[in-house]
Amino acid sequence: MTVHSVADDTDAASVSTAAAADNEEQEPLLSPQQSRQLMQTDVPGALESPLRSDAVPTFAKRLTSLLGLCLAGMCMLIGVYVLYILVHIPKIMLAVHGSDPELDAASLIDAADESILLSARLRFPRRRRRTVRIPFANVTVFHKGDSVGWLSARDFELEAANPAVELYEVFHIVDQQAMERLVSETVEQRRIAVETRVAVDMSGFGRFLPMVTVRRKVDFALPPPPSVNYTLNGISGPSVDEKNGGVTAHATVSATIPYKGVSANIDPLCFDISFCNTTIATVFAGPVTVSSSGDIDLPSVVNVKSIADDKHEAALALLVRDIAGGKAAKLAVSGAEASLCHSTTAPLWLRRALSKALIPVSIDSARLPAGEFPALGELVKEMVVDRFYASWNASRGFSPWAAVSGQTTVQLPNPYGANFTFEIESLVPRMQLVDDKRRVFATVDAPAIPLRMLQISPLTYSVQYDLDRIGVSVAENRQKQFTHTMQRALVDRHLLVGINGTLDVALATSIGRLRIDALPFYKAIDHVFSSEDKTTSEYAADQGSTALTDGHGANMSMTSGEPKLSVGRIHITDTSEHLVTMEIDVDLDNPFSYGAYLSDMAMHIGFAGLRIARIGVKELAVGQGSNTITIYIDFYNHPEDPRQKMLFLNASSGKPLTIELSGFPNCTTIAPLEASLRGFTQSVTIDPSKLGNGHGGLALGQLPKVLREVIFHVFSLTAEATVVNPVSGAGIWLQAIEAIGYHNGDIPLGTLSYNFMTDTPRRTPASSNGLLLPYNQSVATPRLPITANETSIGWDVVRRAIGGTLDVDVFTNIQVLVGRAQFNVTAMGRNAPVKIRF
Repeated sequence: MTVHSVADDTDAASVSTAAAADNEEQEPLLSPQQSRQLMQTDVPGALESPLRSDAVPTFAKRLTSLLGLCLAGMCMLIGVYVLYILVHIPKIMLAVHGSDPELDAASLIDAADESILLSARLRFPRRRRRTVRIPFANVTVFHKGDSVGWLSARDFELEAANPAVELYEVFHIVDQQAMERLVSETVEQRRIAVETRVAVDMSGFGRFLPMVTVRRKVDFALPPPPSVNYTLNGISGPSVDEKNGGVTAHATVSATIPYKGVSANIDPLCFDISFCNTTIATVFAGPVTVSSSGDIDLPSVVNVKSIADDKHEAALALLVRDIAGGKAAKLAVSGAEASLCHSTTAPLWLRRALSKALIPVSIDSARLPAGEFPALGELVKEMVVDRFYASWNASRGFSPWAAVSGQTTVQLPNPYGANFTFEIESLVPRMQLVDDKRRVFATVDAPAIPLRMLQISPLTYSVQYDLDRIGVSVAENRQKQFTHTMQRALVDRHLLVGINGTLDVALATSIGRLRIDALPFYKAIDHVFSSEDKTTSEYAADQGSTALTDGHGANMSMTSGEPKLSVGRIHITDTSEHLVTMEIDVDLDNPFSYGAYLSDMAMHIGFAGLRIARIGVKELAVGQGSNTITIYIDFYNHPEDPRQKMLFLNASSGKPLTIELSGFPNCTTIAPLEASLRGFTQSVTIDPSKLGNGHGGLALGQLPKVLREVIFHVFSLTAEATVVNPVSGAGIWLQAIEAIGYHNGDIPLGTLSYNFMTDTPRRTPASSNGLLLPYNQSVATPRLPITANETSIGWDVVRRAIGGTLDVDVFTNIQVLVGRAQFNVTAMGRNAPVKIRF
């Protein structure tokens, strides 16, 4: 039984009525026959199963319920999925943001135009509870809105026990211009500013998690480049580059950087080095090899370009001035134009990026490796002095000066086969002398164009100089510093002085002519003179020629002949028991342009700790040609001191003689020199056997000959001698003599003992003082008895020499009275010619 409510029927009737009314308004009325035909045509089967009006609302209600159920189920599924995601979000956030990776190792394997092959080891410091697998991750890099490239990784895991990831991937470059711009700005600004889009497949955290995309801006400054020590190996050159012009040098730079675990292999690159917006050199560097231990090997070829114009020359001159002045040279390095660097296989985007970047590089000259450079004396191979003159006057005691001209051959070490031209066409110095605190105390006065340097062969030069007058002018308020510097040099044997100033230099080089004005110059001289330093005379004796040396073995040759020295007047001005004052005139024949002027100076002379004389000069003036020098001598007599006897013996026997020179107060009227010489002492070794035979650049002329002739009479066994006294001013008496004669140093011939004060015959001019030797007169001694040696060897030697001459070595002890001074002279005469007569 079906029950319908009144309300339902009413509603149905209302609906039917409304529908009928609508149809009446929209369609025209039809006849019953037309209606039947229309129903049969439009609705097939309508006649068989007519639609009941009460079935329509039931179907619509059921459809609405079904749609509601579907919508509710869908919402529930979405809610469950969202809840699923919310449950995994902490794990995802902890994995992604809770542990930033640290780079353990990285390697740049290869770089090409469209890709970069690299490997890396990333370590995540926070441990995870379980191993996480990431099926896929993609990183896309953007720079200023443009996509640079992308990198993807598949199927990698973050293990719980070992939270590290090994990546071996390819970064694909999609826009080379964007990549070029990114590298250029990064290199020039030392800052990385990019945007990244990271897409990560999160199904490794949950099976149904979606792909997550994260965008991030990356902007940070690169750390400053580390300070590294480097060495240069395989150096070659520099040499003239016939192909590229200029000069080229080769070297391999080896260094160690403080970054471990980073390795790379980079193809060769070309760089331009510029200064003041002028390209001065090109460097071809590479291939670069960086090992994981931080060791770098960089083969490099540096080509210094030829000077192109005035701007180029000015830039090089300023660069040299900065380096010489100790300033940091501010260079700029950029990649050479990609079209000009044909010999490199580096990616085109990298070459273009480097060519647009400008990298400032500061080179501190103080940190440049200087290496070991020989001392100046080892570089000078030969020195030829054409003219030299020095002057030091008491009236201008703080302004000594000299004039010199000549040439010096200098050979620089050339271990790397350098072959290029470097000559000095002119050099004008403006110099000052400074003390150890860099305080100026004197200026160096020099002519305008004093020096030229011509190249003889690679790194061998001939330095030519002609200095009319080069001197020192001490500032009035700095005289103490000048005196102190001299005292330290002469007394303490320590030369400590600085030369400070500027140079105007004009160079002729393989890269062109270069003029540098106001080139800063500073040279600190800190040299301690040791006892091993040989004197000029010692070196000259070792050379066995007329060459002088500079104390380091370099030849210093005279340009014409050699000076000749001879003793002229010997005059005694006063005598006492312990002092003989005399003057000696020395004639100097000077064949070359050497000379000097000295107001006055005196020195004490000692031997074995015994002061024996004071020797000095006044108004010493030596020039080219004939010169007479008066030497003033005060001889201190110590007749009984064995050291004085040893002095005479060594001097007469030709043995090397070491004497001490020392200064004393008021030894000169030149104020700074007098203050310096007060504490001065110097040992000088003189080898008498080298004098007079041309050794040491000095030849002795005719010396006063005291013993003119010696005759030995065989039958009477006596000897007589003819003596000439060359000394004037005081009487000289020969008082006693003892002598022993040898032949060839070891064959005894006989002995002599004679007292002229008691044994002289009456016919011989004598007095109670002995045998008088008048000035410049020949005096024959009486026949002195000889005690012949009893060996037959000595008689055979004498017998064979009868009628001729026999060379005899005589050891003699003579007592001489000079004025009021008594001398005991022990001497050894070698090869004295003795006439043998019957």
